Amino acid sequence: MSDVFINRLGRSLVVAPSDTGRLSFLAERRSAVLNKDSGEVERVLARWVFADLPGRTLKDAWGNPYDHQAHHLLAGSLADGERFLAELAEIGVTIAEEPQLFVPLKTVELHDESDSDLLRERHARAFAVAIRRLPRVSDLNTQIHDSDLIGQ
Repeated sequence: MSDVFINRLGRSLVVAPSDTGRLSFLAERRSAVLNKDSGEVERVLARWVFADLPGRTLKDAWGNPYDHQAHHLLAGSLADGERFLAELAEIGVTIAEEPQLFVPLKTVELHDESDSDLLRERHARAFAVAIRRLPRVSDLNTQIHDSDLIGQ
């Protein structure tokens, strides 16, 4: 039984806590349409999204650089995600590759102001599945040990 599922695609990584593993207390199922062709709403695992998206790629009316709205969906950079996985492995969390796990933001155009403004409309799936707060692994370790002690 896996505790977390992961999928890497280019400079992006997603990590989803399994709803049957030792991190099931973090697992959350959300409704989203992952297959645009079918339009079918599915119940999918929420996930942390890590990606190397260059910052400050857009300019306002006065020429000041600012970040794309996609940056607000990230739990961190790709290096942050790899570090998070390494720390999870150190505390004994079982990690499984899941190639079917949807990786959002792969079609975001970071230099397009309208893509940023219309992110929720054009990339609604990313909003539906992204977990924006990353817990501290030391806190997770404590929760896992507490769960093990009380048998849950």
